[in-house]
Amino acid sequence: MKPEQISSWKKFEVMNNELQNETIRSWLLEDGPITERIKLKNKFNLKLLKDEVSNIDSSDEDFLGNISGCVKVREVILMADNVPKVFARSLIPEITIEHGLSKLGSLGSTPLGDILFEKEIFKKIEVLFSKFIVNKEIFWGRKTKYSVKNLPISVMEVFLVN
Repeated sequence: MKPEQISSWKKFEVMNNELQNETIRSWLLEDGPITERIKLKNKFNLKLLKDEVSNIDSSDEDFLGNISGCVKVREVILMADNVPKVFARSLIPEITIEHGLSKLGSLGSTPLGDILFEKEIFKKIEVLFSKFIVNKEIFWGRKTKYSVKNLPISVMEVFLVN
């Protein structure tokens, strides 16, 4: 499953005007770990789809700040009672792993949120929103840029909720 982006990335104000569904808005604006939100009412598990150094497109390079070097691409599905709830794609430049936080290079089946929200070294820089299509259904997603020791990481999440 790979969500297809069907709208450009939008700032909060634009998304907020377009989106009327409070449940979806609450997922998009969730400040804490998504894994914890899922665990409140469901059995959580993570399905690892991809975890490798890979090429990224120019818009992702721009969002990361045109960082040089290789980028680790990690794609997962966060499951609630074995039902897909969130598709997540993280872009972690190798320089961020080497000089920011080495744990980012060996997450395996550990949710990224377990590290992002436990460590006070991560700083949220920017959040953008977009619409995606999966199996002919439209979902909202967000893309967040963080920094760790002034080095970037990008986390994109598509919320498979209506």
